[in-house]
Amino acid sequence: MNHDSNDTQAVKLTGEEIAKHNNRESCWVIVDGRAYDVTEFLPEHPGGPKIILKYAGKDATEEYAPIHPPDTLEKYLDKSKHLGEVDMKTVEKEEKEEDPDEAERQERIARMPILEQCYNLMDFEAVAKRVMKKTAWAYYSSGADDEIVRIGILLSWRTEADSPPRPSERTTPPSTKSGSARESW
Repeated sequence: MNHDSNDTQAVKLTGEEIAKHNNRESCWVIVDGRAYDVTEFLPEHPGGPKIILKYAGKDATEEYAPIHPPDTLEKYLDKSKHLGEVDMKTVEKEEKEEDPDEAERQERIARMPILEQCYNLMDFEAVAKRVMKKTAWAYYSSGADDEIVRIGILLSWRTEADSPPRPSERTTPPSTKSGSARESW
């Protein structure tokens, strides 16, 4: 079997082959149509091995994509663990129950304000909290990427808001402007 990780791979991996690697001793996952051997990474995963093992031998894209930047595997997983392309027609699809929360989330996405209605960080957060999947929101709102920037922005706004305004400065914070994303949504 050809396990080259480039796009010129002669033979794609099959879902049957990937499915054999479904445990702690040999853990392969599929993300975006490519297979990865994450066995050695299990103990290092910041979210713990349990979530990876849940998708061992399967397509993990739906769970993976909302909470990882697209280049994470390319950057951080050794190239020898990039197993190659998978023939996705051979991957068994899991039957999922209809999730009422997901249907509601899709409705909120359809009613989401346009970008121009988001004036500040708090507006963006209000929209994101309503439209992101719960797991993705939990990850990003935890500051797992960079809470330092978020806190700095909020503290600088609060410091400016608590001090007497200069005559040339606006005295109303942007989030209270008529039509802001938080008000109109």
